[in-house]
Amino acid sequence: MHKTTKYFIAEGLQWLLILITNLLFVCKYSPRAGLNPIICCFIYAVIFSGFALLYRSQINRRTSERIALGLSVALTALLVASIAISIIYIDPYSIGVDRWSATTFFLDGLFNGVYPYGIHTHLFESNFPSPFPLWHYLNFPFWLMGDVGWIQAFFLLVFLGAIYYYFRSWKSVLLTLLILLGSPAYWWEIATRSDGVSNILLVCACILFIERYPIKMENKWWLLAIVSGCIASTRLSSVIPLALYLFYPWLAANWKVKVGFIVIATGVVFCFLVPYIFWDTNTWVFFSRNPFLSQTSLGNTWLLVFMVIIAICISHKKQDFLHYTSSTSIYMFAFMMLMLMSLIYTGSANGIFKFGCDISYLTLSVPFAVIALLLFEEQENNANHVSTSGTHRVFPCD
Repeated sequence: MHKTTKYFIAEGLQWLLILITNLLFVCKYSPRAGLNPIICCFIYAVIFSGFALLYRSQINRRTSERIALGLSVALTALLVASIAISIIYIDPYSIGVDRWSATTFFLDGLFNGVYPYGIHTHLFESNFPSPFPLWHYLNFPFWLMGDVGWIQAFFLLVFLGAIYYYFRSWKSVLLTLLILLGSPAYWWEIATRSDGVSNILLVCACILFIERYPIKMENKWWLLAIVSGCIASTRLSSVIPLALYLFYPWLAANWKVKVGFIVIATGVVFCFLVPYIFWDTNTWVFFSRNPFLSQTSLGNTWLLVFMVIIAICISHKKQDFLHYTSSTSIYMFAFMMLMLMSLIYTGSANGIFKFGCDISYLTLSVPFAVIALLLFEEQENNANHVSTSGTHRVFPCD
């Protein structure tokens, strides 16, 4: 069966989103290596587009599961080795990104009896740790290993494991690895020890496990509430995709489930914050320096309200997993881009390609775009299988 025009466009948008995200990184950072950004962007766009077309027409069809398994193991080893090399040879104090020091200094302070949210990073005295407590606790084993950067390797493996668990295909794992390897945005994460993508890979893994198991709001709403509370205890940006995923099931539930879900999820978040709220009951330092302030200080309230309304419009109706991942990738990209534009407009950032404007937030959309591409591929394979049996298959975008 031939795919419809809508199907082509929907799939193409995911490839385009990944391409645009990476082009922004190429354009921003290639001049720092003494390269012409226009030429670099053109070369990258040609190579990436060629790969996308070649993969869809040739590589996927001619690669067996056995070959995909071998390549997946080799490419995973390559990425983990790259993370190890960056940890060993790149001095985190020499780069202008402070997510590494935000987590490291937090844990240093915590185990030295110093209020950790009041410790500034290595870059500026005005920059403080922004993740919520659970994310720092997840980094604790890697802090003991000597560098919290190892969390990148851990959540890469978790995400790849979730991809295989959901799709039961090494081809899906292989495509995921190829996209990550070909993404300057992901290499930037590795080089700077940034943990933003690692956080969103955790969210994606949780959603894949929930969807595959499946865990439903009807009978295990309390478990979903606990998971939601834990995710909300990492970063606010991680709440967005999970909220888009769970909003309709929550909306369709009875009022007891609605209330119980909110109470449990909020309770989980509160439990993680309690030690810091009551850290100092004389000065109540938490209320003057806390992760909420760090994550929302530069936000635009009206833009946030607008994006919440858009999110409700997107997620208030029942949708299949393909529509969810496709719309979430676009929503995440649009949300983060509009926030960056707002910062530039208000003067909080000099320009999207200037120092101080963190375009890595745009990368948070990429894992969802990758999952959407894998779902498109799965739909096509199912359609081809059914068509060989003489049955008409309707694609989800028909």
